[in-house]
Amino acid sequence: MQPLSYYYYNVLEGLEKPCDVPSSQLQEGYDILYRHGGRIEMDLMRKAEDSNAQGKPYHWYEALDEEQQAKLHKALDEENPAKILKIIQRNGYAGVLYHHAWHHFRESGAA
Repeated sequence: MQPLSYYYYNVLEGLEKPCDVPSSQLQEGYDILYRHGGRIEMDLMRKAEDSNAQGKPYHWYEALDEEQQAKLHKALDEENPAKILKIIQRNGYAGVLYHHAWHHFRESGAA
């Protein structure tokens, strides 16, 4: 993955706070996304595409039309987490990103 530019952080700072994330997890989820700087988006997309290839697509990935899936696939191939972040948000799935960060990248022992 290439070093991230300010563009990624500008996109992240503009990320809408998803309503399906408990308020107690919002700030920590954002902090995790910021701290990991794009790795979470890449990890989520790799897992989504692997699951889709196995015939067990994630519900949110399956709900996207083919054009949006193709854009996400291209962003993954280009290793462009800012583009992944924008597409996920634009399609209303920012909460998925927060949940993924919370469950898979949260430091052990964090309350």
